[in-house]
Amino acid sequence: MFGGFRHINAFGAIVRGDADRLLKLIETAGVPPRTTVYINSPGGDAEEGIKLGCVIRTYGLETSIGTYALEPINDDDLIVARTLSSGKCLSAATLMFAGGRLRHFPDGARFGVHRFAYKNPVPEDVEKSQVLSAGIAEFLDQMGVSLGFLSLSAGTASDKHLELGEDELREHRMVTGGATEVVWGTEMRSQMLYVRGTRDSVYGRHKVILTHAKDVGFMFFAVIEAQGRQDELCNFGVVEIVVNGEDQRIDISWRCSREPNNVDVVLMAKLTEEEARQLAYSNSFGVQIRASKEAEVFLGVSAMDTEGGQESLRSLYENMKTSSAPIT
Repeated sequence: MFGGFRHINAFGAIVRGDADRLLKLIETAGVPPRTTVYINSPGGDAEEGIKLGCVIRTYGLETSIGTYALEPINDDDLIVARTLSSGKCLSAATLMFAGGRLRHFPDGARFGVHRFAYKNPVPEDVEKSQVLSAGIAEFLDQMGVSLGFLSLSAGTASDKHLELGEDELREHRMVTGGATEVVWGTEMRSQMLYVRGTRDSVYGRHKVILTHAKDVGFMFFAVIEAQGRQDELCNFGVVEIVVNGEDQRIDISWRCSREPNNVDVVLMAKLTEEEARQLAYSNSFGVQIRASKEAEVFLGVSAMDTEGGQESLRSLYENMKTSSAPIT
């Protein structure tokens, strides 16, 4: 469609069965990943809000607040103008919002939280409320939202709303904008120790990994969401690890492998001990793939901040450096 634009408007109260209706819409319409769900809702059923958030995350959708509408058009207009009206995301709708891979807060949006409670409570609902609270905490943690956000909700009476601004929502990682914070983790698999950084952004979900394997030594991996650029990512001739922004470059063009893997391209290269040290003690690192040394535009992964992973990266290097095998 010339001038086409895909989005989903989700408005009104959240009721049982909404998650199934959203799932049916996504599958029937063939909604692609990265489509934005615009929410304009006073809330409703909290458990259904979690289910909606899970559907949104499973299908790789983004979330925002408001309602998109078509402007009046003439029959001969080639491009249909669309207008975003301000909206609200309150109560259970905030759980739906949390499901977005990226979560946006447009100007004029309202975002309100309060303690979740059952209507017309009976003694049995006390236990249900405890189970619900535990479920909400687990869900928010899985979505990458600070548990401090849940404390704000729990501290506000169920018949009131605490409205939060963009800065506070960013502080609790509920709003991400165009990129999430880098999340660092450590994993042991098949005698290989990994330290992995993951970031989601408008350019895709990417990972950079420093690892060490017995009898191989240090290696660098990158998992790059290709977004239709598999051929370029696999065949462009210049591949460089960038360190500390772009202050240092390690050319791995001649010694890296690149393989498509579903929607991703996986890149791997052996490292010298000195190169591994540079990554382990860096402030950031990523990988750039370019058609030539002179090309100003790159594909790949812009340098990821290592602040949350420095201890693990340095520990990996210091514990493994004496057993590192040289590159041959």
